[in-house]
Amino acid sequence: MREVYHLIRRLGATSKYKGYYFVAEAVRISMETKERPIKITKDIYPFLAKKYKSTPMNVEHDIRTVINVCWVANKATMDEIAGYTLNYRPTNSEFVDMLAYYLTQVEEEREEQKRRA
Repeated sequence: MREVYHLIRRLGATSKYKGYYFVAEAVRISMETKERPIKITKDIYPFLAKKYKSTPMNVEHDIRTVINVCWVANKATMDEIAGYTLNYRPTNSEFVDMLAYYLTQVEEEREEQKRRA
């Protein structure tokens, strides 16, 4: 989970935003559930709302706020994480997927380096 928090901070968002924890948890869930597609509105928002005693609508809004902060604060890093130049601010599900994919790739590269050593 530390890597997720570090990545979100690299993008310019801090824990002062409620969405910081929602994004981190959504990325973790996305990374752990590789065997089936996850629907952010049907699976993740209700789960996070229940866990953090909020509503799915607030969870969605708070995640969107973090994305906006990251978009303004550090678009270059968002482009790097996406692997291409983003022409528009990503949606909540695109953002979560982008971070989860990036962290999965980093994790796989580390494992490959350990095997070679």
